[in-house]
Amino acid sequence: MQLDKERIERYLDQVASETTDLQLIMGKSDDDILSDRHIIKGLKYSTIVIAEAIASTLQYILAKRHNVVVDGYTEVFKKSKENQVLASELLDRLQPFIAFRNMLVHHYWRVNDTVFLKNLRDGQEDFRLFIRDIRKKI
Repeated sequence: MQLDKERIERYLDQVASETTDLQLIMGKSDDDILSDRHIIKGLKYSTIVIAEAIASTLQYILAKRHNVVVDGYTEVFKKSKENQVLASELLDRLQPFIAFRNMLVHHYWRVNDTVFLKNLRDGQEDFRLFIRDIRKKI
């Protein structure tokens, strides 16, 4: 079945917009970010939006291009690897953000802000790589 490219672009636009916001904030020092709870909350919200948009993109491609139905965000990555939607290495690096999204949504108070910020700094370029690689595939 043919992909609705506009739908995918809407998901990718969400990832791009939130990633741009993240990068603006990431120009600050860790101390400045960690000392402002509103900034941390904003980063966490952006991470949730990015993770959901990535998972929705993959889920849609799996359903339409590979006729694969998934149950939940975690399974999206397993099935995406099996069906070679993207390189396994990139999927492996993005998958923890889905787990982190689940932790934020369901156990918000358990997230260590320092660890969160380090992981976000380390992984933010993968969001742009995701956009680039999906655009190549569609």
